[in-house]
Amino acid sequence: MTTKQTDKMAVEAGRCLRKAVREELQRKALLGQYVIINRNGRACRVSAKQALKITKGK
Repeated sequence: MTTKQTDKMAVEAGRCLRKAVREELQRKALLGQYVIINRNGRACRVSAKQALKITKGK
């Protein structure tokens, strides 16, 4: 496997992971649940709805 192929696979894996996380945040937001996120190196409990807003900014 070449470096180019490996890089392409890594990019695709990153996209897949982001999509899965976004879908889970949407599911939790619909249920009114909270999630734990990392803020400045510390674990922080926020609503899934707020976490979705944060991720849309990135």
